[in-house]
This record gives sequence, structure tokens and C-alpha cells, in this order.
Amino acid sequence: MSKPDTTRLHSHLQPAAGDHSEDSYRKRPGEILDRFERGGHADKVDLLTGKITPQGHAVPQGQRAQQAELNRKWLAEERERLQAGKGEPVAYAVADPDVGDALERYLRTQGRFGSANEADLNAKAAAAQEYAAKLANEFHNSEFRVPSSSAEQPGTQNSEHRTFSRPDFLPTSRADMAALGWQQCDFILVTGDAYVDHPSFANAVISRVLEWAGFKVGIISQPDFTDPEAFKTLGNPRLAFLVSAGNLDSNLNAYTAHKLPRSDDPYSPGGKPGKRPVRATIVYCNMIRRAFGKVPIIVGGIEASQRRFSHYDYWDDKVRRSVLLDSNADMLVFGMGETQIVELAHRLNRGIPLREITDVRGTAYVKKDAAFLDAPEFTDRFGKPVYTLDHEALLPPKDSSAFRVPSSESENAVRGTRNSEHAVLDRVQEHQDSDPAAVPDYRKNYAVAFKTIFDQQDPVRGRPLVQRVGKLSVIQLPPARLQSEEELDRWYDLPYTRLPHPDYEREGVPAWLTTQHSIITHRGCMGSCTFCAIWMHQGRTIQSRSPESIVKEAESITGMPSFKGYISDVGGPTANMYGNYCSVQQTLGACKDRDCLLPDPCPALRQHLDKQLDMLKRVRAVPGVKKAFIASGIRHDMLIDDKNSKGLGDAYIENLAAHHTSGHLKVAPEHLSDDVLAKMRKPGLHKYEEFKRRFVEASKKVGKEQYLVAYFVSSHPGCTMDEQIRLAEYFKKNNWSPEQVQDFIPTPMTPATAMFYSGHDPETLEFVYTPTTMREKRRQRALMQFARPEFHGRVRKALREAGRKDLIGHHEGALVKPGNEEDWEDDNPARPAGIGSGPATLKKRNNPYRGRVPRKQSSRRGGRDGGARKQG
Repeated sequence: MSKPDTTRLHSHLQPAAGDHSEDSYRKRPGEILDRFERGGHADKVDLLTGKITPQGHAVPQGQRAQQAELNRKWLAEERERLQAGKGEPVAYAVADPDVGDALERYLRTQGRFGSANEADLNAKAAAAQEYAAKLANEFHNSEFRVPSSSAEQPGTQNSEHRTFSRPDFLPTSRADMAALGWQQCDFILVTGDAYVDHPSFANAVISRVLEWAGFKVGIISQPDFTDPEAFKTLGNPRLAFLVSAGNLDSNLNAYTAHKLPRSDDPYSPGGKPGKRPVRATIVYCNMIRRAFGKVPIIVGGIEASQRRFSHYDYWDDKVRRSVLLDSNADMLVFGMGETQIVELAHRLNRGIPLREITDVRGTAYVKKDAAFLDAPEFTDRFGKPVYTLDHEALLPPKDSSAFRVPSSESENAVRGTRNSEHAVLDRVQEHQDSDPAAVPDYRKNYAVAFKTIFDQQDPVRGRPLVQRVGKLSVIQLPPARLQSEEELDRWYDLPYTRLPHPDYEREGVPAWLTTQHSIITHRGCMGSCTFCAIWMHQGRTIQSRSPESIVKEAESITGMPSFKGYISDVGGPTANMYGNYCSVQQTLGACKDRDCLLPDPCPALRQHLDKQLDMLKRVRAVPGVKKAFIASGIRHDMLIDDKNSKGLGDAYIENLAAHHTSGHLKVAPEHLSDDVLAKMRKPGLHKYEEFKRRFVEASKKVGKEQYLVAYFVSSHPGCTMDEQIRLAEYFKKNNWSPEQVQDFIPTPMTPATAMFYSGHDPETLEFVYTPTTMREKRRQRALMQFARPEFHGRVRKALREAGRKDLIGHHEGALVKPGNEEDWEDDNPARPAGIGSGPATLKKRNNPYRGRVPRKQSSRRGGRDGGARKQG
């Protein structure tokens, strides 16, 4: 009997799967494993058992009992100190000598460097809490009162609803500032989103965190980006301007996967498009410079975070340099940003110029001279800097002679040149590469550069990164340290009104309508989907809130006038990762050469499904809550792994079916081809089929008829036309007609985007076939929705050109009936200038709409592309 084939999808991602012994992760001589110093945080279990000190240092076996007692006392004291100011609003009272003393004590805890990664983090947090509580005391007792409505609102569950008025929001006008007695704001936040004071909106979180830290924050929301005067609404800030494009990349918010204008903007009042510019970060910063000159500017948010280095821009179809250079900003905060912005705020408040602040984790900046990175005091804290390829190495050579067609293959090999037709165009989307030799060297360099950047995006093992752009250096320090449970609770317990600003009372904000009754339970994702930006923004390590904080938020939701008993979502990037823990990630950082979930969940991963089940039960028990749904999606392969889930996978699925599914559950198998899934880093389709079977059985067991909403991605790197036809046949066989189709959009700083532009997998540098032209992207999309009549002509043409005319006919296995073949016009005048869609590029020279977007066209075909808004 022959030995079975043991080769599995993604088996290379865990070359030593199962080997998670202590020796497997033994530290090298001289390696620092201090969890605070390297960015981690101490685990409560380790503290209570005395395995480590509060600073993260290991404790010998014989001293652990004594250390455990000391740790219990330390935790109790910390809990009391943190509780002193937890959740209190911050006001701005008159000068008080006691307040000054509290501030001085806070500043003294900053240590030698004052960076957010030192061992005195808890003392700093406690001092900041004390300082904020003192500032808040007078205002809270005399003015801040949340009135209750004694009348029952129609259709609501709570007889005493919290009501808010304009003073409960941060000021958006000079009149608001005058009402608060302010002469000047400390910080002014300029954002491309409507102002919604809800923890699901990043700008609300950052502004409330700064308010908690004792600073006056004003909001300029969606200013007229053509008029510098619009940025003078609140005057000149005392410390700095903060700039964010909003919750989404402004290009992604404006255009579909096919680069046509979207017909709406859910983050704008009334959903009206056009309230923010494309590349809002750059536009806002330059308008501020026109209005105020050399005022300090700090940029942040998803758009700036994902564009901190040279990046491929899908909408320009070229590599752009760091947004720091184009925006002329002084500093960039990447990631979630709370610890960095508080640290920067206090440094600025002490009179330290922003240009002199070079040692705060989670920030990036531009310098002419980067020699200070090699100084011993710098390398001792952050490690030696890592240099990625220069920006110029990612661009086509300027020397036109480099583009000539080689006379022979041997000459091509010697000179390293490529086909001149492709090189001169420098437009990836104007030609379809199916041969590795057709990919220029500078595009392959992009994959190499991305891998260098990607490997340092871990808060524990990451080192400073440097990319030279001409005579300047873009410098990124390691990501901000991991957030503890107490810190996450603090940020989400701040006094949000959970409402849009009163200025939008008539129009409303569509994005708020879908998130107003939702709860974020954790951050980070252990998944490694190559098309997703979570890796680069929140990281792979799960950081969870406490059940008490989540229940507290559920109770506050029941007090909203619009609440009718249904919490729309209790989750995060992946709902069932709440409470997950990996000791390796906490001490050494996320593994560089191992995947947490592929080919199977890593043995070092601890799934705390029992903790999440208990948390969900407590949320359901909150008075006034009828249902608490999980709408943020789950990672199905984790739940069918019986070993790693401690046997609770089926119990979780049954609980999901009984209490937390609204009839449809979101799951993302993405594709059926192992080759495509390997490039996506997603589990095989057989795991989806197994989860589907268990979910259907669980639904029947609880007496419900429920369905899975499966998400699939078209035109992802690695997906050939043959693979897409196989997927269409699978849909036909299973009688599916998927509505949730996502066209792959190459957003900046994701592995899949690196594949799209470079034509190579950044992990292996192997060639990857990628649908890059609009013609092929549309055909792959049409094949996924072959049942829709408007796509039949395109499907017929795609099948014929692929040699699959057998799928055209009246027989049972046919995808479409015989008929006309057609392709939509490739050059749509509503598409932005400079964007290629096929080989017929000469038409653009006479395009009357080049450089502008006709208003009539924008509403005609600005659809949502199903789920194409998914970041990454």
C-alpha cells in the first residue's frame, strides 16, 4: 500500500509545526526579553503565578510564590489608581497649584527618554489619570450633567434615555469655544469624515483620548478643501494640527474597484459624495500650510498609516513616495495611535519642538541626517536600524537607453534590461504580464522592499526602518507597544455621546446608522490574509477588552433613544479571536517564518472560547438587550480545530446559531483554488464545507433556518481565468448566485498589492500571475455573477477566449446560453485621468473628460462593488 501524500496547503508556513518547546524559542546570548522594553505587556496569569515581575522579567522557580504575592498587591494598587480617573470627562478649569504638582509628577515619570516603551509605563498612566481627574473635578461637579428624558421614546426599551446637547461634543466653531470659555485650542483635528462622537470612529477616539490627557481639542470636519480660510475656523492651535483623511483611504472612498466614482459617501452627512478631496491627507496639510505657514502638523489614520513609505498607488498606477513628503507634515503616527499621541502631546506641552522628538514608538518622520540612529543610546532601546531599498530603486530608470529592445536573449541577461514596450509605458494596468521576463527589475525591487518593511512591523521584535528618498531619509520607529486590557478599557470607557454632531441632525451620517449599536471587543488579527491591512495597522497580536468594560458599553447602548433591543455587532476584525493569546507573541513577537493559523492553528495559540462565551452571555443578560448579533465575521477554520479550541468549537457554533446570528452569518472562504488560496493565505475550501455542515446542524438543533453569507474575491493575484472558471462551475454545481462579490482593490502596504504591482510574491520572490487590466478584472467579476443577464455577453466572450465553449449552451452544466459576445467600453470618461484600462491608450489623448469627473456620470455607475470597500 502506497504511503499517502502528506503535502498540504500552506504546509510551508509552519516548517516546524508543533515544535513550540522552550528550546524552540530560546533567546540568543545578550538578547533582551523584557516585555515592556521590547513592546509587550505582562500577562495576568503569569503575574498571578509569580512567573514574571510587573516589568516582565522572569522569576526563578523557588521565588515565584513570594513574587506572586507581591504581584497581587501591585495589581490591586494599579487597579485603584487607574479607577480614580477612569471614564471621567476632562474639563479645563482655572489654574490650580495642585494641578501643577500633578503635572510635574507625571512629567517626572517620563524617565530619561520619555518614550512610551519604558518600564515605568504604569506609573505614567496612573499619573496621567490623576492629572486628568484633577482637571475634570471642578467641571464635572458644576457643569457636566447628562440630563435624562423622563418620557419613554417610541419603540425603545429604556424609560430614561441619555440626551446630549451641543456642549457635550468637542467644539467645532468659535461659538462652541466661547461657550466653554476657551481662547485657543491645544490641538485642532482636521478630518475628512463627518464628526461622529462614537468609539467606532477613529477621530472621535483620538480626540477623546487627548481630552482625557488634559488637552483642549477642536474639530474641523470636512472643510472646503479649495479655500484656506475654511481651515481658520478655530484659529491657530497652541500645540499642533492633527490631520486624518478619515476611517477609509480617501481614494477607496471615492472610487470603485473599476475606478469609477462612487455614488455615495457613508461617512458624509446624508451620504453625499464630494465632501472630501482625493488624497485628503496631502490636500489638507498643504491647505493648512497656506493658511498658517510653519505650524506643527501631525498626520495619522488609515490613509497616512498605509502610505508611510514608498507605495504602489492603484489610482495613479505608479509608485508614489511617502505621504510625509507630499503632505509636508512634520510627523506621522501609524497604527491605532492612542499612546503615541498622548506622548507627543505632553512633549509638545513641555516646549519640545516636534522636529526634535525622534524617539516615540509608532511614529515616522523625515530627516536629512539619519546618523543618530546608530548612536548607542538609540540602538540600545530600539535596535540597529534596517535600511530598505531607496525610493529611486522602485522607479523606472530615467536613462532612455535602458528601455531599448535587446538584440538577443544573452544581451538581455547581461544588461538586465526588459522589453521596452512595457518599461516605457510604466503602467501595470495597461498590459497583462504572463511571463516573468516581461516584469522590469524595478518592479521586482518593490517586492524586495516591501518584505523588508513588512518584517519590522511587530511591536516586540521590530527595529527602526529607513528608506532614502533623494537626499532625505524617511524613518519609522518600531510600532507602539501592545495595549493592556486596562488601557483598552480606558479608551473605550471615555465619555462618548455615541451620536453624530447636532449639525447633522437633519441629514444623518449613514455609517453611524450601521455602527451606532455595535461594540468593539478587541484589536488585532492572527490571520494573515494578504489583501488585508490589519497586519500593518493593528498587528497580529490580539489585544482584548475586559468583559466588564464590554458590558458597561452594552448598558450605555440601551440608554440610546434609537435602541430597540438589538446590538448590531459584538466583535472586532475577527469576532472569535476575542481573548486569544500566544505567549510567543508576547515575549518574542509574532513569528516571521510561521503562520498562526495555517495550515492548521498553531499549537502555541490559546483560543479562549470559554472567555468569549461567558462575555457574550453577560452581554445578553443586560436589561433591555433582546439580541446581540455577531456581524463582523468569524474565522471558521479555528472553530473546527478541536484540539486548539479545547473542544469548545461545537459549543461556540451552537451558541452562535442560537443567540448571535440574525438569519445570515458572514464567512469568507474567498475562493476554491488551492493556488489562489495560497496567495491569499486563506484555509482550503474543505474547511469551509466542514464549518458549513456544523453550522447547519447547529441551526437545526436550535430550531432555526439560517444561512451562511459566503464572501468571494475576484481578480486576486494568482487567480488565472481558468481558476475563475472553475469557481463559476462550483457556483453552478451548488446552485449559488453570490451577491457579496468583492473585486480585489490593491490598497497600499499589503502583500497582495506588492504581488499586483511587482508580479512576485514578496515572501518567496516567485512570479505570480495577476489580473491587472480592467478588461480581465471585469471578466473575472462577471464569471462570479454569471447568472445576471447584464454579464452574459462578457461571460460568453471570456469563455470562448479561454477555450471553454463547452460551458455555453442549453445543457445542464452550461453557465450561459448562446448569444452575443460583448465587452463594455474600456475607456470610461468618468474614470480619473492617467488611469489605463487596456492596450488602446491613444484614445485618452482626445478624451474631453481627462483630468475631471463629470457629475452626471458619477451617479450613473458609482456602485459599491458589493463588499469592495473592505480595507486591503
